[in-house]
Amino acid sequence: MQRIIDFFLGNRLRLLFWCYLLIGIALTASENIYLKSSYLNTSSRLSGGIHLFFSGIGDYFSLASENKFLTTQNKVLMERLVAFEKYELNHDSTLMNKNFEFINGRIIKNSFTGIDNYLTLSLGEQDSVFTDMGVVNEKGLLGIIEFSGNSFSTVQSILHSKSKINVKVKGTDYFGSLVWNGKKPNNVQLIDIPDLAPIKKGDTIISGGMSSIFPENIPVGTIEDFKLTAAKNYYIIEVRLFNDMQNIGPVYVIKNHLKQEIKAVEKNTDE
Repeated sequence: MQRIIDFFLGNRLRLLFWCYLLIGIALTASENIYLKSSYLNTSSRLSGGIHLFFSGIGDYFSLASENKFLTTQNKVLMERLVAFEKYELNHDSTLMNKNFEFINGRIIKNSFTGIDNYLTLSLGEQDSVFTDMGVVNEKGLLGIIEFSGNSFSTVQSILHSKSKINVKVKGTDYFGSLVWNGKKPNNVQLIDIPDLAPIKKGDTIISGGMSSIFPENIPVGTIEDFKLTAAKNYYIIEVRLFNDMQNIGPVYVIKNHLKQEIKAVEKNTDE
């Protein structure tokens, strides 16, 4: 205690000087509008910057939960849209049940530069994902599950030389097959559309619903160009995909609850 008292007594003049200096600065700032404004602006910028910095950190770490919420909402909306469209087509309220279920997923690998491209998903049999299920995202069709392990699965992308998916020209009953010529990663080709079809550039291509894999009306892309085959009885149509296949984002695997029943009926018919 004595040392503290001795310190103040020994430095009383220096401490008194700093005390008077601080009082003088405070009085000057309170009377001088310019200094006061500069002080407040500097203080505001400093505190605002600090708040923005920590707010940005918080927003960054909340992105995962926000994305999960949005993908779940999209899943629900897509299921409702598919069910509603089926009801509208059939005018049968009993069809409003959800025959198609959409399972949220994430891409962990995506190839698009080769001839036979695949996606790898963070979903597998433990998530009720199996071979021959369709894969889409909010922009449109992506491919079909080729192999499913316990926790992961591979998807035969629509950018694959063996990919062949039933689609149609929206607003018509002209169906064809979606294939890929191995050239542009954001363009595929539509074949088997007869020359009688009234098509034009800009027309929308959607899933045809002629298989148990994809429901009808899943978006695919738009007609960019077309020409007749050598025999001049069918079109070869260039389709610009709605999806950027190099930047896909969250995906959904489509589970058709009636698929086994459909397969059983078809098998009995073939026999």
